[in-house]
Amino acid sequence: MRWTPLLLAGLLGASSPPSPAGEWKAVLDLAGGELRFGLRMERNGGGLRGALCNGAKCDQLSAVRQRGDSLVLEMADYAATIGVVIKGDSLTGVYRNVGNRGPRVIPLRASRGRWPAARGPETLLGRWDATYLQDWGTSPRVFQFRNGPAGLEGTVISNTGDYGHFAGQVAGDSFALAHFDGSFVYLLTGVLRGDTLRGVFHAGLRTQTPWIAVRSTGAPHLKPPAEITQADTAAPFRFSFPDLDGKIVSERDPRFRGKVVLVDIFGTWCPTCHDAAPALVRLYRRYHGQGLEIVGLAYEVTGDPDVDRRQVRRYRAKFDIPFPLLLAGINDTDAAAATLPQLRGFTSFPTSIFLGRDGKVRRVHAGFYGPATGAQHERLLRDFEREIERLLLSR
Repeated sequence: MRWTPLLLAGLLGASSPPSPAGEWKAVLDLAGGELRFGLRMERNGGGLRGALCNGAKCDQLSAVRQRGDSLVLEMADYAATIGVVIKGDSLTGVYRNVGNRGPRVIPLRASRGRWPAARGPETLLGRWDATYLQDWGTSPRVFQFRNGPAGLEGTVISNTGDYGHFAGQVAGDSFALAHFDGSFVYLLTGVLRGDTLRGVFHAGLRTQTPWIAVRSTGAPHLKPPAEITQADTAAPFRFSFPDLDGKIVSERDPRFRGKVVLVDIFGTWCPTCHDAAPALVRLYRRYHGQGLEIVGLAYEVTGDPDVDRRQVRRYRAKFDIPFPLLLAGINDTDAAAATLPQLRGFTSFPTSIFLGRDGKVRRVHAGFYGPATGAQHERLLRDFEREIERLLLSR
């Protein structure tokens, strides 16, 4: 039998694995609805690279691995993966990431293409004061909505910071805004009725919290972050935890003596902490020569020192962090608070503790306003700078 070029190409094509290159309209199927996001993949030499997108904001995946019709997308920052099977022009599989109560698994599907851009009406745009209606009471939030290059976008802000960049769709007087980054799984759905918004906030696979919102008047709706967590200011702030090489580091180390110290309580699983890290590095490089030290206390997911140490090392390398990072415990707020008994009302990752040259607490700032909050992010950075400069001048 003679193998003609056309027949040979057809046989080789039939045995080749399907290519995932291109854009994909992806969905996480939550108990309360569809969380929509985008995937982009392209050939990179002999392999693949990709990105996870919330509207126009895309973050690179750490790796894309294909074996036959199976595809694994890695988000190593959060020890998370997307595993799917390619079937024609569709992907079917699950999102999975490590959790302190066991792995979290959510069904996922995708089809080729890009979600259409849908601009929000003027009646929806702007700032809204929201109230979450929970079994144990109510809690405040602020919604910020705007139109961006991919249509409606915005963020959700709590007493302790924002939930990152949301992007979504509009249909009549209803809307759905989503944020998925490999760690946070958030879907905000709602409907506009006159001058009131009502809807549901979905977190993870099953959690659903109803809410109601009215237009912001400018009056304070959230509690100031500096008033949420209190501290014992009578004695120097104490900490003592192992660094990434196993050496115990405490506030008594010579590097901290007589210095202004910023203690960063964080976790590598926390996207808001990833937003805060570059700002802390800039502060360190700007003020270290004048007497600023920073130390990070990592509260991680697994409690396995080897696993957690690996994640913190990755975090340190990602942001080129020059100050020490210590393994302090697990990412449960009650457990974390027990390791730092001088704090009262600890609730948030990250939390920044500003210490004077005498080692005593001068301020505790719960949470962080990330870039998605726009002007609030810039104000917070200037506020941190002023606080450090004030403490550096104090003796």
